[in-house]
Amino acid sequence: MVISKIGIDVVDAHAHYFTFQTIKRWLDSGASLNRIQQRVAHNTDMGTLTIPDENWDAGQMWMDELDKYGISAIGMMISSEVWDDFNQTRKRFPGRFMGYANIDPASDDAVDLVKRAGKDGFQGIKLYPSSGNYNAYDEKLYPIYEEALRQKLLVILHFGITIGATANLRYGNPLDIQKPAQDFPDLNFMIAHFGAGFFREVLMLMYQTHNVVMDTSGSNSWMIYQPYDLTITKIFEKALKAGSACRVVFGTDSSFFPRGFRYNILEEQYNAVRSICPQLCYSDNDINLIFRENILRLTGFKPK
Repeated sequence: MVISKIGIDVVDAHAHYFTFQTIKRWLDSGASLNRIQQRVAHNTDMGTLTIPDENWDAGQMWMDELDKYGISAIGMMISSEVWDDFNQTRKRFPGRFMGYANIDPASDDAVDLVKRAGKDGFQGIKLYPSSGNYNAYDEKLYPIYEEALRQKLLVILHFGITIGATANLRYGNPLDIQKPAQDFPDLNFMIAHFGAGFFREVLMLMYQTHNVVMDTSGSNSWMIYQPYDLTITKIFEKALKAGSACRVVFGTDSSFFPRGFRYNILEEQYNAVRSICPQLCYSDNDINLIFRENILRLTGFKPK
């Protein structure tokens, strides 16, 4: 067991494996580097986006971060251009990296990629309804859900606001996953970033479904865009009351270097959860569920 700098065993359920090839794909698709830099500067805590060097060893850099902060394992969103690189990283450092394949339902090979993710030993898939302009309840996605169930993969969804400048919030409501969750009762769905602005809707899903969980990842800056004041402590309080500790999953949304692992997110969220334990009678076991055990139960992953 690895003990983190905050004194407990931690598994980060939500991060991104970006390399030079990631940026190259964005630029080749017509994305504006200047626009990306501006959105990063104004909408994230990075300040500036450092372009990865082509010779960077991303796998070793992430391992150094995990060891530095004492993180047992980390779950990475994987796009096709880094798939092979990431697989090599998993082989070099077994038991430290979970993989989630980014899936575009509009691609002809979407179902095949879900199958490949399962065969390659990944733990889940990631869908971006607001970025891909589709409803998560569209039955065109059902073959993807069916294959994810066959491969025993967790389905992660990013609803709500996003750093992507072209996201369409008409497709960003987490309530869209209610019908698939009912139609696939044995498939687990995880909504990223507390719903990224649709927090109320995620809380209602905690009541209406049994197989939907929420992850805590990122700075949760969507709080700024609510018509009422929120703090990360208040968010955890409501999430735990609505979903209980077994349906809240810790993540940092770590991505680029030199920022690396977002220890500030871990520290902030751990302190928030710890602060509400006495009055809400949550135990150390509940903390362990949030920061480690829930994601391991949902994925079947076994850290080294």
